[in-house]
Amino acid sequence: MPAKVKLYMFPGSNSVYTGRLLLEHKGIDYKTVTLMPGAHAFIMLGLGFPTMGVPALKIDGRRVQGTRPMARALDEEFPDAPALFPADPARRKAVQAAERWGEELQNATRRIFYCAARRDHGAFKSLMTPARSLPMRGVLRMSAPIVIRLATGAHRASDDAGREDLELLPERLDQIDAWLAEGLIGGDELNAADFQIAVNVSALMLSDDLRPFIENRPAAAHARRVAPDYAGHLDAVLPFEWLEPLREDAAAKAAGGARASGGPATARDATGGGVTGGPATAGGATARGVTAGGSATAGGSATAGGDATAGGDATATIAASTPAGAAAQPVA
Repeated sequence: MPAKVKLYMFPGSNSVYTGRLLLEHKGIDYKTVTLMPGAHAFIMLGLGFPTMGVPALKIDGRRVQGTRPMARALDEEFPDAPALFPADPARRKAVQAAERWGEELQNATRRIFYCAARRDHGAFKSLMTPARSLPMRGVLRMSAPIVIRLATGAHRASDDAGREDLELLPERLDQIDAWLAEGLIGGDELNAADFQIAVNVSALMLSDDLRPFIENRPAAAHARRVAPDYAGHLDAVLPFEWLEPLREDAAAKAAGGARASGGPATARDATGGGVTGGPATAGGATARGVTAGGSATAGGSATAGGDATAGGDATATIAASTPAGAAAQPVA
């Protein structure tokens, strides 16, 4: 008898989108249980889950929370479905390290989002409301200020943290480009690290501030392949000075490419508009504090006073969207 699988989620979560892609990759039939951000914390505890976070799975009687534990549980429970991790031990270890690294990218994406949402509540509404019924949209719009405030604290999404994440973003994108060049991710058969990483690059490209620095990179093409249906839009609201590391990186890559081709070293519109983040080489792509083998923090803090789950959200986070080919399955 097929296992009964339920996905507990709410629209607006990057980790929920990753969880959905894991299930779609395995080809598993599942039921979606849509929760209200904030209230979901008490519901999850009431259902017997150890923490408040989503995404969460119930596979028959087994409860699993967070994207990384979900990936392992799905391979254990459904070994005959397409695998999320390679069989070769060395390659499996490398994919697991990249997946763990991707969890910190998930956290960084979430922090950057809340820095933007505090400056423009429309960003929150754009990502959280499209899949909801009309009455629920009204509730979410009215609750946006308090949810943003609570989520900022829960996910430690201070301005200092968001600015540091933007400073590290060029190096993180270089790391993704290097893994793509190596073939660790982006192969014919996608793996858990693909889903953990690509969703967050897609989420970052929703931002008018960040898209120009990402959209021409290999990481962007990978994101469009793996997570192409990310709905939502973030206006250009981040402080100009926060984007200086991205402008400097774009200028350096433009100058390096011009020298390599023998042409003049010019940085096309290096003030931010129209800048392209050129492809990275496989060498020298390790970001500070985010090397492939480095440990990542738990993916998403729980609501105030709660514990985090690995690769999970405890309060409203960045956009969930329906995976390719799954438009008939509601996100909300």
